[in-house]
Amino acid sequence: MVKWSMLKWTLVGLAALVVLVLGALLALPLLLDTPAIQTYASQAASHALGRPVKFSALSISALPLPTVKLRGLQVAEDPSFGPGPFITVTEGRMRIRIRPLLQGRVELADLTLVEPRIHVVEDAAGRLNVATLGGGAPPAPPGPPRVGAGRPGVAAAGAVLLSRVRIVKGAIDYQQAGAKSAQFTLDAIDVTVTQAAAGEVLRVSGSAQAQPGNVKLTISEATVGVTPGRAFGDAQLKATVDIESRDVAPAAALFVPKPTVSGPLTGRIQVSGTAARLTATGAVGFDRLTLSAQQPHCLEPKRRSLTLDDVRVPLLYTPPQLESRAVQAKVAKGTVTFRLTVALGPPRVATLRDITVKGVQLEPVLVDYLCQRNAVTGPLDLTGEASLHPQEALPTLNGAGRLQIGAGRVIGPDLLNALGQALTLTDLVSGTLERARGGRRPAAGSPLNFDSITASYTITNGVARTEDLVYQARDLKLTGAGTYGLVDGRTAMDVIVTQGGNRVKARVAGGPGALTIVPTDVRIKEMKDLRKTLDRLLR
Repeated sequence: MVKWSMLKWTLVGLAALVVLVLGALLALPLLLDTPAIQTYASQAASHALGRPVKFSALSISALPLPTVKLRGLQVAEDPSFGPGPFITVTEGRMRIRIRPLLQGRVELADLTLVEPRIHVVEDAAGRLNVATLGGGAPPAPPGPPRVGAGRPGVAAAGAVLLSRVRIVKGAIDYQQAGAKSAQFTLDAIDVTVTQAAAGEVLRVSGSAQAQPGNVKLTISEATVGVTPGRAFGDAQLKATVDIESRDVAPAAALFVPKPTVSGPLTGRIQVSGTAARLTATGAVGFDRLTLSAQQPHCLEPKRRSLTLDDVRVPLLYTPPQLESRAVQAKVAKGTVTFRLTVALGPPRVATLRDITVKGVQLEPVLVDYLCQRNAVTGPLDLTGEASLHPQEALPTLNGAGRLQIGAGRVIGPDLLNALGQALTLTDLVSGTLERARGGRRPAAGSPLNFDSITASYTITNGVARTEDLVYQARDLKLTGAGTYGLVDGRTAMDVIVTQGGNRVKARVAGGPGALTIVPTDVRIKEMKDLRKTLDRLLR
C-alpha cells in the first residue's frame, strides 16, 4: 500500500507539473512583452545584416512548440544600389528554446524563412550589393527580454545563436544596375543552414532551380566561413553543385539567341572564393545537343536541325570571364575541339583558340542544315582561331586559320551559270561548249567534282579573305584570291583556271542569284583537253 501511495502521488505530481508547464506555455503570449520582443528581434537582425530590418507583424504561439512568427519582413537595400528592398520574406518562424524559457529568458533557436526573395544587383564596376551585407552594422541590441516584467537578461546578441536556418520556397533575382528586369532567377530554393557552435563555419545543403530552363541545382558539402565584424561579401565559401536539366534551350537563349540550342545537361561545379567574388571549376556535358533554326530560303521543311554528340565542356570561371580549356564535340562524322573564353562584359565577347576540326562532312552542315545556295561537300579539316559577339555571331566574327576539304563536289546554280557565262563569251569556247552539251547550257545544280580544296584565310567583321585558294580536280586546277561575305554571300575574287595548256583568268563577283564571271584573259592551246574537261564538268 505504501508503494502504491508513493506511486500515486508521484503520478499526481508529474501531472501537476505537466499542467503547470502547459499552462505557462499557453499563457506565453500574455506573459511576453511582444513590443519589446519585436524591437529586440528587429535590432538583432539589423545588427547581424548591417541593414535596417522591419516587419509588419509579430505573433507568438505556444503549441506545438513556442514560436515567434514574423510577417512581411523586409531588409533594406544598400542605398548605392537603389531604393530596395534587398530581401523580402513572407513569413519567418523562430522557435524559442524551452529550457531558457523556463528559467525566465527568451532565446531563439531554429529559424524558418518562408518564400524569401533576394534581389542581387551588380553595378557598372562589377560590385554586388550582397558584398556590403553585414558591414557597418549598428550597435548590438541589449540582451533578449525576459518573461514578465523582470529585468532584461545580460546575454549579448550572440545569445540568439540560431543552430539551424531553413529556407523554404525561396528565390534570388539577379540583374545589372539600370536593367528593367532580372537577367536570371534561382527559385524553388529549399536550403538548410546549420552551425554546430558559435564561431564555427556554416554548413549548407539543399536544392534550387535556375530560370529560365528549370535547371536543377543540388548543393552539397557547402561551407560558409563568416568572420565577426566583417561584411558578408568577405565570407569564405566552398560548395559542390550538381547541375541537371532536361532541356537547356531556355537557358541557352540568354547567351545564344539563334540558333536554338536544346538537349539534356548534366554537370558538377566546385565553387569557392568569397561571397562577393566567387570562382568555379568543373565540367558540364551533353550526350546529344541539337541546333535548330528557321531557314526561310530552305525548301520544306523550313526548320532545320544539326545534331552534336558527346559534347564536353570543362569550365573555369574567374570574374569577369568564363573559360573552357578543351570543348569537345562530335558532328557530321567528324570532331571539333577548341579553347573557349567568354568575357562577360558588357559587351559579351567569345574567343575561340586552338580550333581543330577533323573530318567534318560539310554536306549535312552547309546543304541540309544551312541550305546554302552555293556550297561544297566533302570532309573538312581546319585549324584556326576566332572571336565574336554571341548575340550577333556572323557580323562580328573575326579570326584566321587554314582549311582543307577532301574529295567532294560544288553545288549551286550560281557557280554553274556563271561558268556558262564565262565560256560562251568566245565563239571558240562556245562551240566547244555546244558540242560538249549537245547544244544545251549547263544544267542548274549540276555538281562539279573535285579532289581537294585548300586555303588560308582571315575574317574581319564577317568578311572572309583568302590569297591562296587552290581548287584541285582531276583535269583542272583553280587558284583564287579575294573575299566572301559570310552574312550576305557576296563574292569578289580573281581566279585562274588551268587545264593542260589552257588557262582562263576571270573576275568572280556578285551575290546569291546574281553571281557573274568576267574573263580577263583566255588562252586556248589544246582543244581536246578543253572538250574533255567540259564533258566531265557538265555531264
